[in-house]
Amino acid sequence: MSFPNGTPPATDMSSGAPPQGGPDQQKTTLWMGELEPWMDENFIKGVFLSAAGETVNVKVIRDKNSGNAGYCFVEFPTPDSANKALTLNGTPVPNSSRQFKLNWASGGGLVDRRDDRGPEYSIFVGDLGPEVNEYVLVSLFQARFPSCKSAKIMTDAMSGQSRGYGFVRFSDENDQQRALVEMQGVYCGNRPMRISTATPKNRGNQGFGGHAHHAATTDVGRWYAFQYGGYNPATQMNQFTDPNNTTVFVGGLSGYVTEDELRSFFQGFGEITYVKIPPGKGCGFVQFVHRHAAEMAINQMQGYPIGNSRVRLSWGRSQNNSGVGTPYRPAPPPPHYMGMPGHGPGPYGPQHFGAPAPGLQGLQGPSGPLGPGGPP
Repeated sequence: MSFPNGTPPATDMSSGAPPQGGPDQQKTTLWMGELEPWMDENFIKGVFLSAAGETVNVKVIRDKNSGNAGYCFVEFPTPDSANKALTLNGTPVPNSSRQFKLNWASGGGLVDRRDDRGPEYSIFVGDLGPEVNEYVLVSLFQARFPSCKSAKIMTDAMSGQSRGYGFVRFSDENDQQRALVEMQGVYCGNRPMRISTATPKNRGNQGFGGHAHHAATTDVGRWYAFQYGGYNPATQMNQFTDPNNTTVFVGGLSGYVTEDELRSFFQGFGEITYVKIPPGKGCGFVQFVHRHAAEMAINQMQGYPIGNSRVRLSWGRSQNNSGVGTPYRPAPPPPHYMGMPGHGPGPYGPQHFGAPAPGLQGLQGPSGPLGPGGPP
């Protein structure tokens, strides 16, 4: 939910109370969210003609994959008429099952003026449950941080389902830094969030090139490249690693961390085929279906606390080091882990997978069997 012309509501969803006035009362454009896929410009024009007695201009924002992106911008003839329409926030939308979700658009009109924007500062948010949508996520942050501008939850290109992680943007760096600390482990929906930094949009002159260009072929890469100035996992990636490798080596694990718990920390990055913690070795392996998910996990989880220690991540490799990726094997359903990072084992015992999946026999750490070290 990236809002090129406006900011989503910062008000409590249950109260439906409209935001306060101030300088916004001189604007004529409202943001309207939580649209049904079938709601088009003509329907929304009719809604405001019926509910507010106003003739408006409407621009529905559309996503190239899913069509209607779920929000639009509504331009009124005068600031007074826009302010009056804003009082509809939280009331039923005529001829639908939805309620009005309204706020002032920050762009002042229906034309995007990206060149007028100031710096933006972003964070990565992981471990999001399927019940969390972008409105819920941005509302949670806006309740605490006034400069929170927007949120984006990454979705699967085929199914449209949430990948379990996203990004939140701020216009104030202090709010971003506070959010990194204050929102760590805070519940959004049914799960505690995992927060870390994301590459800021206006940091330097990053662009397409090297890893940024390669990553732009994925949805994660496109989001980083266009919204945050570039996807840059190069600090953790080694250009000579097997491009088909999808296995992440996790070193420094506490002895009581279970495979279910390890899976819960990584499942937000993408579909996982296998998780293995060899007994007594203080490490584990997480194998993803897709390479970009493994790259993202290494980049974002480096040094993250799991159990009572901070993990170190690099590429795992198979004993034959053949350069051929391990075969796909469907994974068991991920656990619904509700524990907080840094706590002891949750209610779920260790997962017993039996024999290792094909291609995972003889898994090694980055410098030999289960050993620590740099990438292969």
